[in-house]
Amino acid sequence: MTTPLVSIAMTTYNGEKFLKEQLNSIINQTYKNLEIIVVDDNSTDKTWQLLQEYSQKDQRIKIFKNNTNLGFIKNFEKAIKLCSGEYIALSDQDDIWKLNKIEVYIDNIGENLLIYSDAVLIDRDGNKLGKQLVRPSSRLCKGSCNKAFFLVNFTSGNTMMFKKKLIEHILPMPESIFHDIWIGFVASTLGSITYTDEALTYYRRYSEQVTHVDHTQKPLNPIDRFHFKKEAYMQTAKNHIPVLKTFYDSNLIKNQDTIKLIEELLNQFENYETIYFNFSLYKLLKKHEDEIFCSIRHFKRKRRAFRLSVGLKLKALSLFIL
Repeated sequence: MTTPLVSIAMTTYNGEKFLKEQLNSIINQTYKNLEIIVVDDNSTDKTWQLLQEYSQKDQRIKIFKNNTNLGFIKNFEKAIKLCSGEYIALSDQDDIWKLNKIEVYIDNIGENLLIYSDAVLIDRDGNKLGKQLVRPSSRLCKGSCNKAFFLVNFTSGNTMMFKKKLIEHILPMPESIFHDIWIGFVASTLGSITYTDEALTYYRRYSEQVTHVDHTQKPLNPIDRFHFKKEAYMQTAKNHIPVLKTFYDSNLIKNQDTIKLIEELLNQFENYETIYFNFSLYKLLKKHEDEIFCSIRHFKRKRRAFRLSVGLKLKALSLFIL
C-alpha cells in the first residue's frame, strides 16, 4: 500500500542553537515518506551551514535561502508554495516533535481539511514547564467549528497539518494576522478540522520569540490594577480588529449568523472604551457557545469572551461594586 507524501514546511532565521534538535526529530519520524522543505530567511549565523550539512545526509531535505529577509509570514508562504506533498505540516525551527507525530496525523485526519494537536511547553533548555498549549475540554472539535476562531486561536502553526488542496484558498496570506490563525480559519470555514488527544510537539517558549508574550507582574494597588486591566482589555480589543476584518473581507463565510457575529464583535472592539454593554453580541455568544467553545478548556475562555462583550465603563463600575 502506497503511503501519501507529507511535506514539512519549515522556516529558519538565525536558529543554529535549537535547529539540530528539531531536524533530528523530523528526519527520525516513524512515518518515512516525507519531503522536508526548509526556507532560510537570510540568516547571519550558522543556520545555513547546518542546513547544508543535513541536506547532504538526507535527500528528503530540500533547502532554499532568501537573498533578503521576508519575515516569518511571507517566508512560510514561500515554503508552502514549494511543497508538493498531499499533506503539509508546518514546523518552527526551535521545537521538538514526538517521533510518531506525522503517523498519528495521517491515521486521524480522515475527511477533515486540517488536523492539530496540543503541545507541551518547554523552556530554552528543553525543560518541561508543566503546561500545555491548548488543554481542550473533552468535547473535541471533530466537525466544522468556524466560529471558534473569532475569539481565540487554539491552533498553532507548529502543531497543524493540512491537505494540499487548501493551498489555493490560503494563499496569498494576509499580512494583517498570523499565518496559523488564517489557515485555521479557512480550513474550518470551507470544511472541518479535527484534533488528536495526544500532545505531539514540545513547544519552546523564550523571550526572543516573535509570538512570546511578556506577562508583566500585575500591580498590587487597586487603582493601578484597574488601569493595568483597562490597558490589557483595550489591547486585546485592538488586536482582534484586524483579524476580524480579514475574516469579514475574505468572502468565505456564507452563514449569516457568523457574519452577524463578526459585525457585532467589530462594533464592540472598535468602540470598546465608550460602549457599556453589547446585548446583541452577548445573545449571539450564548446562542452559539457550544460551537464557539467546542474544543477549548472552555471555562476560562468562555469567561474571557463574555467579559469582552462588556465595555470598559461597566467594568470600571463593577470593580468598585464587587
